[in-house]
Order: sequence, then C-alpha cells, then structure tokens
Amino acid sequence: MPRIHLGMRLSSSIYQSQQQSQRIDPRQILASEIMSWSDRELEGAIERELGENPALEARDHNGLFGSYGSTVGGTGLTSALKESGPRTLQLSALQDGDGLDDPFDRVAGQVSLSEHLRSQLPDIKAMYPELNLHTLLYLIDNIDDRGYLDTDLADVVMSSGCDYEDANEALEALQQMDPPGIGARDLQESLILQAKHLLADGQGSQLALKILQDHWIDFTSNREQRICTRMRISPQLYAKGIEFIRKALVPYPASGFRPDHGRAESAPAVKPDIVFIRTEAGIQVELARDFEKDIKVSDEWVGMHQNNDLKDEASKRYVRDHVERAKAFMTGVARRGKTLKAIAILLAEEQQGFLETQNRTFLRPLTRQSLSEALELDESVISRAVADKWAMLPSGDLMPMEAFFGNSEAVREALLKLLASEDSNAPYSDEDIAALLTEQGFPLARRTVAKYRSIERILPARLRKRKSA
Repeated sequence: MPRIHLGMRLSSSIYQSQQQSQRIDPRQILASEIMSWSDRELEGAIERELGENPALEARDHNGLFGSYGSTVGGTGLTSALKESGPRTLQLSALQDGDGLDDPFDRVAGQVSLSEHLRSQLPDIKAMYPELNLHTLLYLIDNIDDRGYLDTDLADVVMSSGCDYEDANEALEALQQMDPPGIGARDLQESLILQAKHLLADGQGSQLALKILQDHWIDFTSNREQRICTRMRISPQLYAKGIEFIRKALVPYPASGFRPDHGRAESAPAVKPDIVFIRTEAGIQVELARDFEKDIKVSDEWVGMHQNNDLKDEASKRYVRDHVERAKAFMTGVARRGKTLKAIAILLAEEQQGFLETQNRTFLRPLTRQSLSEALELDESVISRAVADKWAMLPSGDLMPMEAFFGNSEAVREALLKLLASEDSNAPYSDEDIAALLTEQGFPLARRTVAKYRSIERILPARLRKRKSA
C-alpha cells in the first residue's frame, strides 16, 4: 500500500508516538475523545459546548455533505454533490455469499453493555456475599451508552427501596466490574477507576493516578508548571504521566459495546458518517456532515483576548480560558473530519472493487496497521476514527466502517485458543494477551484485546483468577 502524504499531515505531533522531550498537552485527550465520537455523539457535544462556552458560536450551515470531496479512480477533484442529499435509509443486508465470512455479522453480533455486565453477576455475588442484587440491577439499568451512571444514590434509594448502605455497596460492586471505569458519575471518576484497575493488575501508574486524583482542575486547565511545582517532579516525568493517561485510559468505558436501546423498533435510525458516491470518474468520498463548518470561535471573544482591554486579572483569565477551550474544541473537530476523510479515501482505493459492485467477494484483506503505515498515523488513531462510524455505499446501503477490515474472526479465534491454554492460577492480563497475539502476527493494543474479550463475554484476569480460586 503506498504511503499517502496529507497536505496538513493531520497534526502528526498529536497522533504519532511522542518523544519524551516533547511537551504533551492534556488537550490531546480531548482530540482523542472527539476522534472516537460518532456523528450523533458529536452533534450532542457541540450543542453542549455551545451552551457552556460563550467563546464558541454556531455558523449558518445548511449543507448535508462536506463542501470538499475527492474522487478515487479518476484524475480530478469534485467540490459538491449534484444530488439534493441522502435518502433516509435503514440498514439492509447484502446477498448471501457462498460460505463467506459476513463482515456485517461481526459488528451486529457484539453484545450490549447490559448483557456483558449481567453475565458477571455470579462472580460479583461471590465477591460481595451480602450484595443486594436488586439494587445492583437497578444501577446497571441506569448506565448510559458512555458507561456512566445516569442517576445519583439518593434516587437509587428512593426508587429501588434499598438503604444507603446497600446502594453504596452496589455501586462499589458495579465499579469493580468489567470494563474498568464503568459506573462512574463523571469523567474524572471514570479515569481514576481505570487507573486503579490497571494498578491492581500490575500495569498502572501511581503518577498518573495522583495527577487525576489530586490535580484534576490544573490538569484539565493545562497548568503543567503548577502541577510539577506542587508534585515536585520534572516536566519530563509529568509528560510520562500524561502519556500514560492518553494511551492507557479511555473517556467512555462503554465505547466498545453495542448500544442497548431496548427494542429494535425504538432504536434511532443509523446515520452515515462517510458517503461513497459512484461517478463517471470513479468513487467519490464525502463527509456526510462537515462539523468544522458548523461552529467557529467568536470574533468578539478573540478580540477581547488579543486587545487586552480587560483590567482585572480574573476577567482576563476567564476570557483566555474560554477562548483556548473553544480553539481546542475546534481543532479536535477539524482533525476528526480530516482524519476520517483521509481514511475513507484510502478505503475507497483499497476496496474499489467492492464499492463498485457491492459484491463481498471483492472485499480485500485489510488491517488497521496497513492503513496506519500508509497514512503515517498511529494505529490507535485509525481504530478510534472508524469505531461506531457508518458509511453509505453507492447502492444506498449502510455499512459499519469496521467491516472494511477483515481479520476480526482470525483474531477472536486466536484469542480463544490462547485463553483456553492459560494457567487458571495465573491468567493472562490484557497486556500479556496483546503481546502474545502480536507474536502470532496479530498486532493489537491492550484496549483492543479488552474489546475482543468483552465481545466473547470473557472476564478480565482478576475475575478469572478469583473465579477459579
């Protein structure tokens, strides 16, 4: 696969491995979070940000597709669609193949978060013999699609009829379950829970945990020097702690699970993130919606920040913090769109036969690693960018972008075989599994292993060990 040099290089300082001497900005975490959002999630985030940050403004924008596009298979660039817009479509199946692996079934077969949590109840009950299961089930039913607890303990006590002691024990039990970070009430608590789980498995960082626990406000405000001074550590050591947070922790612990919306007929219609269009020149690639064109940093607030008209320091800091927050959000949204577009263009080149015919026999074996090498991006960026994203094919059908990658079944088979041979007294951690699978030719990150393990309803190492004890 040829290397593709993008015009803006997609800000490789954010996505590629960092040198220890580089300063790691906590805003990178925001960029990674935005990268993983679906269009629906990004819409909600933009609405929240517009409501909370006066330095961010909405533009008047009526386009359904991005205003810039690329054609694969031809020689020119096209800037607009001639059609009026996408049709409202439901996901439809393609014709059955002759014993071929169906990439759509791989995604649709993923378990929901609720199913995964309920499968752990016997083990959790063994760990907490006096646990009120009714209260725990009530908490599970109030976990949102991000993995956060969408209620407070006072409501739990009133609604489930338990006392505060039962509610607190049920919450503690829930937060011991897999995936790590589940049942948190906010982002900070989720990251702290994940950091503690990794420490318990011997894979954590005390430094990262201390930053999250004791210096959260300074951390989210990018006050590196203040944190280093208060912790009495060097900027280089601080950078290592931030790198651990960025690479080992996730903002939404439930991101690897199929959303559990109850009955199928009540689920919202799937919206495409990328549109593949067949033209005489080849396959054209468009963003279904270019969110970068929907918002902007307020000129008035930028002016106040630059002109230094404000007299008191508190007002200056207030304006500066909100302008920087708006710029960081805008940067993350722009990078998401450019990265997703670049991936889609490369997919159109590699899978042109499939896109032209919609015949699954033309789907070529493709890995995230090969795309990461071609785009000169970290493989984790590719994974975040395509997760929970959908593409509209030239036929009008919708297809999950993860289905363009064809090695999922082989990875899952290798994982099951590996776990079947493990020592029940010393089960493999996710990091161990990632290293062993990499040796077998399946280079995976620890978080990817956790996702496959969750799909197969396999408990984490600490619970597998306790189960066998």
